[in-house]
Amino acid sequence: ASAAGWVEFSNQKWGTNLSVDDYNENWSEMWGVDHEEGKKRAHIVYGSNVVSGFDPYDEALPVLQKLSKTYKLVIVTSRVSNIHEETLQWLERHYRDIFSEIHLAGFYEGQPKDAHIHTKAELCQQIGANYLIDDQPKHCLATAAVGIPALLFGNYAWSEAKNLPPGVSHVKNWQAVLEYFDGKAGA
Repeated sequence: ASAAGWVEFSNQKWGTNLSVDDYNENWSEMWGVDHEEGKKRAHIVYGSNVVSGFDPYDEALPVLQKLSKTYKLVIVTSRVSNIHEETLQWLERHYRDIFSEIHLAGFYEGQPKDAHIHTKAELCQQIGANYLIDDQPKHCLATAAVGIPALLFGNYAWSEAKNLPPGVSHVKNWQAVLEYFDGKAGA
């Protein structure tokens, strides 16, 4: 939902012709603009309430509801703090009573002197997470490297990693997530 929402906003706002597979965490590179223009556009994105309009994954809700009966579900996100409240409202609207906590890594912040910047792997360790589900290979690889199994989620251009190490499993959709955890319950 997030990448699709960003791409749709970009295409409407700046006349880009991006698809979800063009999405890149380096927005300046994705837009083909210099760093300063990328920062200006990022401020526009963050001030636009674009998160409020993101469509939820319809197939995620029944899976998350089922998992929440057995697991404590927590969000670890790299979203910036100035869209924290908007993100919480979106979660309440679409996934009420599913997640017990939300943690912001903060590594895309402007880094004021009192900022606490963590990797997702560090946050997962800090909160005692047993698993990570993420669409970015770098987060899954780092989390697995500290002993926390990771599910590399999605069928996106950026999530198609080859030769995954032990501790990282590729799951293409929410049904595959459910099957993964159903297998854990039967083990």
